Parts: sequence; C-alpha cells; structure tokens
Amino acid sequence: MPDFKTVVIGRTGRGDYGHAIDELFVDLPGTELVAVADESAEGLAAAATRLGLGRTFPDWRRMLDEVRPEIVVVCMRHADCHAEMAIAAAKGGAKGIFIEKPFVRSRPEADAVIAACAASGTKLSSAFVNRHSPTYAVVREMVDDRRIGRLLEFRGRGKEDHRGGGEDLRVLGCHLVDMMADLGGAAQWCQANVTLGGRHVTEQDLSDGPEGIGKIAGDRIDATWGLADGVTGHFSSVREAGFKQPAFGLTLVGSSGAIHIRPDHLPHAYFRAAPLWRTDKEIPWQAILPDGSLVADPAVLPKKTDAERSAERREWARRAAADLVDAIVEDREPETGMHASRSTVLMTEAVFASALSGRRIAVDRVAHDDPPTEARGASREGR
Repeated sequence: MPDFKTVVIGRTGRGDYGHAIDELFVDLPGTELVAVADESAEGLAAAATRLGLGRTFPDWRRMLDEVRPEIVVVCMRHADCHAEMAIAAAKGGAKGIFIEKPFVRSRPEADAVIAACAASGTKLSSAFVNRHSPTYAVVREMVDDRRIGRLLEFRGRGKEDHRGGGEDLRVLGCHLVDMMADLGGAAQWCQANVTLGGRHVTEQDLSDGPEGIGKIAGDRIDATWGLADGVTGHFSSVREAGFKQPAFGLTLVGSSGAIHIRPDHLPHAYFRAAPLWRTDKEIPWQAILPDGSLVADPAVLPKKTDAERSAERREWARRAAADLVDAIVEDREPETGMHASRSTVLMTEAVFASALSGRRIAVDRVAHDDPPTEARGASREGR
C-alpha cells in the first residue's frame, strides 16, 4: 500500500481540531502526515509540536496548492467552512477527505461537495466514529440475525442540555440518524413538530445556529422518519430536560427484544431479550461486548481507567480513518462516506421543513441510493 501524503486543516478558536481528529493520522498505516494549516499562529505552533511536523501554513489554500496532498483532514467541528475546504481539496486532486461532523450545513452544500468528489474520484468520510466500534458491528449482525425479532422502530434522544431542540439535533442527532439510516434503510418521509416556548416555530424562528452548524429553531423537537425497510425512526430533544448523557442514545425496538446504543460510551450497547412492553417479569439489560458476548452483571466487567476507556473510544476513530485509506485503495465508498453523510443533512433539514409546513414531507433518497451498490443505507434485503 502506498503512503498517501496527508495534510491537516485546523482552525483554533473556531472549531479547533474537532475531537482531536488530526491525531488519528499520526503513524496511521498507508499515510504520511506532512503538513498542517491553521490561521492562528499559536494554534499552528501547538499543532506542529503535537503532530511532529516541520511544515506549517497559516493559509490552508496555500497548503493545498503547494503540497498537493492525497488525503486532506478537515478537523474543525464548526461546519461553516467544511464545504469550501472539501470542494477545494477535491478539485486540487485529493484522493481522500476525512471531515469532522456535522458534515455540512445544508443540502446545497452537500450536493456541491458530492459533485466535486464525484468529478475527481475523491473518497470522503465523515467522523461518525460510533459506526466504527466493534460493538456496533455486533449490533448490526444481531439485527440481521433477528436476535430482537422484527425491527419495528428506532427511538433516539439527544443530550437535552442547554442545546436541547434544534442545536441538539444538528450537533448530536446526526450520530443517531446516521445509525437509523444504516440499520433501517434510507429515509423516505418525515413528520415533525418543533416548538419554542410551547408554540409552533415559524420561518422567523429559523436562524443560524452557534458554531456554524446551519439553520436551527426550537427548544423542543419531536420527529419521525419512515425508512426504506418499513421501520420508523424517532428523535426527540427537550431543552434542559435534566437527563443529559444518560438520555443520549438510540434504542432499537424489536418484536421480541431490544438493543440500546450509547454513543461514545463503554459498554457501547445493551441487549434485552424481550420486547420493551414485556413487564410481567424482570428481564435485565445485558452489556454487549466487542466479541459478541453478553454480560448482565456490570460488576463482572473488567475495570478500566478513564485513560483506558478514552483509548478504546479513540480506536473507533482510528478505524474510521483507516477505512478511508482502505476505500481509496479498494476504490469503494467509505463506511461513513459522503452519501451517508448527505443523508444526515437531508434528514435534519426535513425536520425543520416538515415543522414549518405543518405536514409530512418526502425525503430525497439519493443520499443512499447513489451509488446503490455502495451506500449502507440501501435496503437490507440487498445486503
């Protein structure tokens, strides 16, 4: 495998380096990290030291022009520059782009990025790292093997802190809707209710969210999508609901069992060997381990330090970065590629469109049907 010449774009004070995704490419097989760009002199110096790089640029455009990288890592979590940087990287001849979530701010931006990448043959992967955990692969197999019976619906909630409502959907809900579409098929329609202070939002309430995340509205969201495989997906978020981290997650509701996924948490998922409505006896939630084994008693789980847990979660992100490299070599769509990333944008925008129109609306299927042989969101019958 060739070592792809790799550069990092950070933006200290305006999204920084995301969840330290610049460090994912240090000594990553198949890559050679050669340069970093940051408009902040202090941030640039710190990144150069952290990454062990001697070549630095205060202007990311100049870096792309002079270095002509093969992989570009767009790190900042603020999405207001993602599309511009990704398009420039693709037009500059990059073979791969790794980009922090949220992907971009709007459908037009997503379409422009995909058009640029399609024209240049560039592979793009978003940092939806929860889909790269070994436990998530086990969950996918359990669903395919009907361990929870027929998959009926998804129930997702955000962190419901001060960001509850529109911001929660944009920043954290993207993880959940990405998993919904991966496990349940492409979104077909959306019906949503968005309120602010108890009243339905209007066009005047729609405004640019913080951190360049795009248009948002509301302090409460209740949204439902109809997915391609006949499953419904739900997401709710209420500002300052008082739950925060314990509430953030996605429950897979089956006819004979359930699975609950806790993003960025260890254990990553739990299994219940009975439907949620079975209350006539005690049926425990069992932790799903990366090897597929189940543990009902958390006391028997290996004790891990915070550093060990962080390192394990960090490995999910390394797997996401490695998947991009493999996708370039194998000429395939990355697991969390640009079509799956576009789907999260469409599903999010459909929520606000439905709420403002007061009706159920159709959701464009292109995000997962193009290319139909590659995208994870295609109907599970085709796998």
